[in-house]
Amino acid sequence: MNKIIKTLLCSLMFFIGCDNSNDDNVSNSTNAVEVITHDIDASGAPGFYYDLHAGAEVDSSNTWHLSFQMIPVPFGQTTYMMPSLVLGETAYVAVYNDIVFDEVEGTPDTFMSDYFQDRSVVQYSGPNEVLQYDMQVHRVSVKEPERVFIAYELDNHTTYAIQFMEYVSGVIAFKFKKF
Repeated sequence: MNKIIKTLLCSLMFFIGCDNSNDDNVSNSTNAVEVITHDIDASGAPGFYYDLHAGAEVDSSNTWHLSFQMIPVPFGQTTYMMPSLVLGETAYVAVYNDIVFDEVEGTPDTFMSDYFQDRSVVQYSGPNEVLQYDMQVHRVSVKEPERVFIAYELDNHTTYAIQFMEYVSGVIAFKFKKF
C-alpha cells in the first residue's frame, strides 16, 4: 500500500511539473526596466537622478531625465519639503490617460502637440503632479498610477514609455521601456 501511494505521488508531481503554461512573473512588456529609488525623504538624502538612456542612477551633475527631489513648498507662514518629480531638460515629456503601458509600441501621433511646455507641471501641486499629498491622512502617493508618460530624449533621439507605480516612505517605484 505504501508503495502505491509513493508511486501515485511521484506520478502526480511529474504531471504537475510538466505543465506547459508559463506562470513566470514576466511582464507583457518584455523589455521594461523596473527601478526603485533610494529613500529621498531620509534626513540629508540627496535627490534621485536617473538617466533613461544609460538605464542608471547618475549624479546630479551628469545628464539625467527624471529626478525625485524634496522641493520647498510654501503653505501659509511655513515652508515644507515635499517629494516631487522633476524633469530634466534633455527630453520632451507628455502624459496619457488613455493608453496602457504594456501595449505602448510607439510614440502617439499627437505627442508633439501634447508634450509639456512647462516641465514643472509634474511637480508637487502641478496639474500633472506625479506625487500627491493627502492632507487628511498625511500620506504621499502616486497620483493616477495607471497614467503613462512618454519621453522623447533629444540627445539620442530615443522614446520611452514610463509609468510611476508606487511611493512608500520616500521610495518610488517606476518602470520604463524604450521603443
